[in-house]
Amino acid sequence: MRDHHSTGNPRSQSPTRKDLRLMRAKRRKRRLAIAAVSIFSTLLVLVGGAIGIAFGTPFGNHLRLTAAETIASTRHYEWARYITTPQEFASILHNLDGIAVKSANIGDISVAAQATPQSISDKSSGPVQLIPLDENGYTGYVMLVHDPKLVRLVPAQVQGSMGEYITNMGPRVGAVAGVNASGFEDPNGNGWGGVPVGLEYVNGQVMQQSKRDPSWATVGFTKDGIMVMGDYTTSDLKQLGVRDAMQFHPELVVNGQPTITEGDGGWGSDPRTAIGQEKDGTVIFVVVNGRLHGNGSMGATQRQVMDIMLRYHAVNACAMDGGSSSVLYNNGQIINSPSTIDPHHERHLPDAWMVFPTEQAANHVGD
Repeated sequence: MRDHHSTGNPRSQSPTRKDLRLMRAKRRKRRLAIAAVSIFSTLLVLVGGAIGIAFGTPFGNHLRLTAAETIASTRHYEWARYITTPQEFASILHNLDGIAVKSANIGDISVAAQATPQSISDKSSGPVQLIPLDENGYTGYVMLVHDPKLVRLVPAQVQGSMGEYITNMGPRVGAVAGVNASGFEDPNGNGWGGVPVGLEYVNGQVMQQSKRDPSWATVGFTKDGIMVMGDYTTSDLKQLGVRDAMQFHPELVVNGQPTITEGDGGWGSDPRTAIGQEKDGTVIFVVVNGRLHGNGSMGATQRQVMDIMLRYHAVNACAMDGGSSSVLYNNGQIINSPSTIDPHHERHLPDAWMVFPTEQAANHVGD
């Protein structure tokens, strides 16, 4: 009699294909689970380490707050909350508006008389002098205009809600050089630049009303080429004989004195544009590259721009709109490296400070 319990059938004890598939599936799940735990643990370590460095070391704390200041000065300012404490975030927003506007003493400026109008055809005495910047981790340009009467604020030809490229603006009005000026309303983040933020005052006429905010400075030029800067009403501008003006912030130099005496100004590192004037009337434009364009740096702080202005003996100086709007135009082309993602490598602007070949050409703007 056959004993089934003792002998059995070897073939019946080997795993079936289904069993093999199940075992392989279990092993895959186990490996995936181990890999997921390993990746998650590694991420926890990395994130925890990054947070520890960012919040727990002087070096990391500086980088984190610089990044937060940079973000806070853009239209995405709310994102800065995610890398700051509530107290730090409130302090950063306060510092962005914390520099009180002072009325600059325009009596310190004495515009030298021009014997003959400067002409672009005379390259040795052309209207602009370009000086490259390559220092402290950023690149850009200083542009000097020795006759301030050649500088005018030119409003864009707005189509719908879209501003104008500076490369279109220049040939349209006969300007030879220029930089961006006002910021613009951008509720949908399109970067169309059709509506300036704050005052736009051209040829003695109000094109856009003032922004009544004590941190925004009015910057303009009289018919004699003297730059005014400070807290002015449109009535003040008319009394002073101001021809063109706009608004932005922060002020960098007031009556020859720096406004940023502690820290870096609270605006982080970004592409920058600024305007100033020397005692002899020479207009100083500074345009700095950034956001990994130009030389791969994030840009300059407001203090660094202020230091450039002081180096060029600015009596008064103020920041203009920066970021992707920072652009320097000369002789038909863009000279700097704008950070915009626009396919034309520039941005639609609401207006620009433009330089003309002669005072006669400048006087005909808007005629």
